[in-house]
Amino acid sequence: MNSFGIVDLLFVLGISQGVFLAITLSLIHNKNKPANKVLSFILLIASLMLVGRIFYPRFSGPLFSRIAGFVDTLIFVFGPLFYTYIRRLTFYESPNYKIPWYHFIPAFVHIVFFSWTLFYTTEEFKILVGQGTLNFIYFIVETVGLISNLVYMIKSYHLLRIYKTAEKANLSYSQKVQTFLKFFLFGISIFLMLWVISYANYFMRFKELRFISYHLIWMTIPIFIYIVGFFSLKQPEIFRVPLIKKKEAQKGRLNGEELEILKKNLEDLMVRKKIYLNNELTLKDLSEELNTSTNNVSWLLNNIHNCSFYDYINKYRVQEFISKIQKGEHFNHTILALSLDSGFNSKSTFNKAFKMIKNDTPSNYIKKMGIV
Repeated sequence: MNSFGIVDLLFVLGISQGVFLAITLSLIHNKNKPANKVLSFILLIASLMLVGRIFYPRFSGPLFSRIAGFVDTLIFVFGPLFYTYIRRLTFYESPNYKIPWYHFIPAFVHIVFFSWTLFYTTEEFKILVGQGTLNFIYFIVETVGLISNLVYMIKSYHLLRIYKTAEKANLSYSQKVQTFLKFFLFGISIFLMLWVISYANYFMRFKELRFISYHLIWMTIPIFIYIVGFFSLKQPEIFRVPLIKKKEAQKGRLNGEELEILKKNLEDLMVRKKIYLNNELTLKDLSEELNTSTNNVSWLLNNIHNCSFYDYINKYRVQEFISKIQKGEHFNHTILALSLDSGFNSKSTFNKAFKMIKNDTPSNYIKKMGIV
């Protein structure tokens, strides 16, 4: 029996951390709860795989090999789950998005096949393993599992790109969820890259990167559990944006008197009521103030003002900030305080919007104005 080493300790810490985070995330009540339920399941799956990794070298044999074969089904579940997690975290859909059942067909087929091996006696199973009869099956299983996870990774990156556009169309501020998801997907991408190299080394005798092996993949799992779980606990409530299909986005075109009235009412809200000072202003809020649909407001901004909701609102906020500087308010207040008073909700959003609109940093712009 193999001795218990440092790597095993890392696995045990990963298991305990994964179980703890899975339970904790499932108990947190906020808008992220539907997504956190999926993330909890992902963490439990990762923990279960680590349990198998600890026991496999110590209890390897025909019976344990059969059990391990069933556990391998999890590789077909992981991809659909992390895609579902990202979609639930970022987009509002009623009811909550549930990935269609057919995405789990590979997992079902895998279970059916390994259920078939139970009809063999232990001796017959030993002969199959010894003759290498199952090697091709294992090759097919891992190939399909790897391709499946790569496909869901591509779909997830595509979903993130859609979210970037949808966020600017619906929110007047930036959320930290994009940074978190980029890190989340980057971590999974590293995991898949190691898997591809290990797969090539093992099945294709690709020796150039022999130092990368399946063992290294297992070591990355507990690290992934800890970091992703930690950031998830700190993740504030996310304002999820609606997932609108292209054909739906074409609705609500305006013309004639209706267009002129909406333009006038929008200008009145921005200039007289200064609705942009609400640092959590959304497209839905604005459309309700205008007593029209979000599609109408989006069409007006995209086709008449030639900008997104995010850019349109922040132009007024930047101008409000400049107006305060011209009045000399920066002598009594910090730049950050003035930016918050102008409707921005964070320093990063303010700096990003100011540089995009004025092509300069706030401090340099103030110096160029000669008001220092």
